[in-house]
Amino acid sequence: MIALRASARLQLHAGFGLRDAAARVPYYAALGVSHVYLSPIGAAVPGSTHGYDAIDPGRVNPELGGEAALADLRDALRAHAMGLILDIVPNHVAAHPDNPWWWDVLRRGRRSRHARWFDIEWDAPGCEGKLWLPVLDRPCAQALAEGALVPEPGPDGEPLLRYGGQRFPLGAEGAGVPPDRGARAEWVRTLAEDARAGGDALRGLLDRQAYRLAWWRTGNDRVNYRRFFDITSLAALRIERPEVFDAVHALPLRLIREGAVDGLRIDHIDGLADPRGYLRRLRRAVDAAARERGDRPGRVAIFVEKILAPGEALPEDWPCDGSTGYDFMDQVGGLLHDPGGEADLRALWRRAAGRSGDFAGEERAARAQMLAGPLQAEFQRALRALEGAARFDPVARELGAPLLARGLAAVLAQFPVYRTYADRDGLHGADAARFAAAAARAAAGADPGVRAAIEALSRCMRDGEGIGGAARARRRILRRRFEQLSAPLNAKAVEDTAFYRHGVLLSRNEVGSHPARFALAPEAFHAACAERARRHPRALLITASHDHKRGEDVRARLAVLSERAGWWARQVQAFDARAGALRDSPQAPAPGDALLLWQTLVAAWPPELQPDDAGGLRAYAARVADWQRKALREAKLRSAWTDPDEAYEAAARALLERTLLAAEGAALRAALHAAATAIGPAGALNGLAQTVLRLTVPGTPDLYQGCEGWDLSLVDPDNRRAVDYARREAWLRDGEAWPRLLARWRDGAVKARTVAQVLQLRRQAPELFARGDYRPQACAGPFAAHAVAFLRRHRDAALFVAVPRCVAPWLEGAALPLPDAARWGEAAFTLPDGRWRHVLDGREFALAGAPLPLAELFRPTPVAVLIRTA
Repeated sequence: MIALRASARLQLHAGFGLRDAAARVPYYAALGVSHVYLSPIGAAVPGSTHGYDAIDPGRVNPELGGEAALADLRDALRAHAMGLILDIVPNHVAAHPDNPWWWDVLRRGRRSRHARWFDIEWDAPGCEGKLWLPVLDRPCAQALAEGALVPEPGPDGEPLLRYGGQRFPLGAEGAGVPPDRGARAEWVRTLAEDARAGGDALRGLLDRQAYRLAWWRTGNDRVNYRRFFDITSLAALRIERPEVFDAVHALPLRLIREGAVDGLRIDHIDGLADPRGYLRRLRRAVDAAARERGDRPGRVAIFVEKILAPGEALPEDWPCDGSTGYDFMDQVGGLLHDPGGEADLRALWRRAAGRSGDFAGEERAARAQMLAGPLQAEFQRALRALEGAARFDPVARELGAPLLARGLAAVLAQFPVYRTYADRDGLHGADAARFAAAAARAAAGADPGVRAAIEALSRCMRDGEGIGGAARARRRILRRRFEQLSAPLNAKAVEDTAFYRHGVLLSRNEVGSHPARFALAPEAFHAACAERARRHPRALLITASHDHKRGEDVRARLAVLSERAGWWARQVQAFDARAGALRDSPQAPAPGDALLLWQTLVAAWPPELQPDDAGGLRAYAARVADWQRKALREAKLRSAWTDPDEAYEAAARALLERTLLAAEGAALRAALHAAATAIGPAGALNGLAQTVLRLTVPGTPDLYQGCEGWDLSLVDPDNRRAVDYARREAWLRDGEAWPRLLARWRDGAVKARTVAQVLQLRRQAPELFARGDYRPQACAGPFAAHAVAFLRRHRDAALFVAVPRCVAPWLEGAALPLPDAARWGEAAFTLPDGRWRHVLDGREFALAGAPLPLAELFRPTPVAVLIRTA
């Protein structure tokens, strides 16, 4: 068992498989990483670029190289004394013909042995007792009439129905399908000829299938299987069933038994019916597998992907090692923002976009829209569960479905977290308090009927004395449906809609963050770190991921605008003035969309890109265009994935391309480049600060692929681009002194050096980082708010870390991400006596009661990591 020290997350796909990962093991070993952390390795839909669409989670994906390639990776890791973490997906699989579980349900319906593996409501109204498949690009009757549904023999001789690139089983009891393979082929040929001639044989056969093909536009209203969010191609699993649990976890548990895997990342745990029960079962299974290889219980790590709202923590009784790190990403990001800039930036957004700037209002509106649209089927399923529970409540059963629906929607619109975690008796503790607070907000100002419905829902979310067995069962179903709706509702309404409608400052519109919390005080950051050291000392710490909206250094640059809000408002005014002549029309793009574009262009501008570099500008324009299209469609204001306004999108892209590529955009292009250059040094300093904090505070730092250098990526797929490993290996060999590295900070080598040096320190002093305490340190002098520092100690070992915070005004006009030493005045830290070595630049300090001035500490390096040597 390899002790967990630091991990590196790699995204696998056909173009970067398991052998490619094995080839990079020597690099990551030299960098100082202890574990490679892989995206899902189970067999996935052919051509999958991410692996979250499994067709057989028990088999290593052949497109990644299969078992043989996994063995090569395992051997490479063992040769370098490194371990492996797997990302597993217990919530869903692909609703795809190559998925044998799904295919069996399509063939046999309720009689399939896998029918109860999926969360299918067979008797949902309007679904005709069938599995509703909204996969056609037109109504089924039209597809039949136009010959788009084609019967043909499959590879095994079984009849299939082909629709474009999709296929479905075609057979039913009593349908007269011949047993002989040759006769079946003739039967299919006759059926196809009849269909081409306008006969009814195929229509009649389709009516006898266990599934019902339907126009995709009916899906959000009538789909009767639980999905991953609103993605019809991903079908949710009932992992609470033992046979499903065993099938999904067969591969990772085998790999743990074989000693190949040291940790698991659990994808989207809030999608499960009972996360607490699941984790208890998983912990038992993992520990049993680990015992077979000689490891003691608890050694194999379990991390949960969980989005935590402000003030929310992982439940105390979850047997896991903490989260996958979105909470830390939010905390360190908030720490770098100046709360003083929020009001001015909100006012700028209001003027530009004509929107409120109130994120809570945007969130409520988006929730209502999601419930009425993409999640309507899930809402109706929860409503039917509420009606079922209401039948046992004398008051509630008189209300009727319309009132209950209004009450249910009102509470969901106010729900502050992804979900609650009811047990067999209902909600308790913090969960009960959160639900009660949401219900109270929903009831405030509501009419008496809606208030009565909210009260009925509130009663059903808990059990009390005198509740009979049938009523309890109905309430449990309701609680499960409510919780499995509130989680995707939060994701779709907040992250995938409101984040794209609210542009006060895009750095706070990030996975795991809540824009209502604009900044985080140092005291709150320290408290969160101390709590992590107490509860989850191995929790993952990330500042970038495969799911982030914008890269860690894009956010670090945007944070600078919180300190220079007035300056930014003047820049935006100048951009808008220069953009006027480049627009196709005054309405395209709208001013709010233009402001989002300016933020993105300035913050993601590659540091070495010049405004006259035609090739570089073309590449940058293509990347930003992908982001722009996604942003417009996710916002669902002027365009949408389901109903794209191609004219508006074209006009928006025209502005982008004229700005970056056309001769007439030269002035605007130069102004954007100048703004990016102006905030570049302060953004780089922020980037170095958050890097050092991620690598040194309690927890396990996780490095997302390629983020050793500046991470100026945008939302996927941009954040999953191929990594230039040759350049990173060159950085690792680069022996230049810190002052020269800092002088060429734009190439990213200075960040890579920081990562490598601190990871090497973690290798040399693993117990200090794994078990060391955490003590905030305040500096003496008037600049205490501008330096964040802490001390960690374990036995005789000690670590001191300090980084600047909110010093962008000090760097106006600066060429380097290094404040003038005179700015720190007499500010100083008092460290324990002893000899200390600055890990980054090698300087030695002999301290015996005298304070260490910040002017000396932050020179020539703008961040400080000191280890006591004697």
